[in-house]
Amino acid sequence: MNEAHTAVIIFTIAGIVFIALGVPLFQQRVPPNSWYGCRTTKSLSDKKIWYAVNRVTGKDLIIIGIVVIVSALVVLLFGARMNSTYAAMILLFVLVCATIGMVVNSIRTLKRL
Repeated sequence: MNEAHTAVIIFTIAGIVFIALGVPLFQQRVPPNSWYGCRTTKSLSDKKIWYAVNRVTGKDLIIIGIVVIVSALVVLLFGARMNSTYAAMILLFVLVCATIGMVVNSIRTLKRL
């Protein structure tokens, strides 16, 4: 197994973790708390706001997980032709950009509520 395969495995696991974290938030099964979810003063001040913003955050986490897993599979398909550092940087770029998008979307949702 080369380094590109290691990166694919690590990012696939990361994608699975994002999905696993997103599902309970999306299903509104996580009550307001100080550890898990979109925790801001506004979201913690009202259960209605908490569940609304964390439903969006959960959906985004699920989408990020899927995008990261698909990206890892694409890198796996073309990894033999690719430098392992380049493969890891592509996957990291996808993960960081998707996470930034999730944060921006959560903030927009909070501002609307």
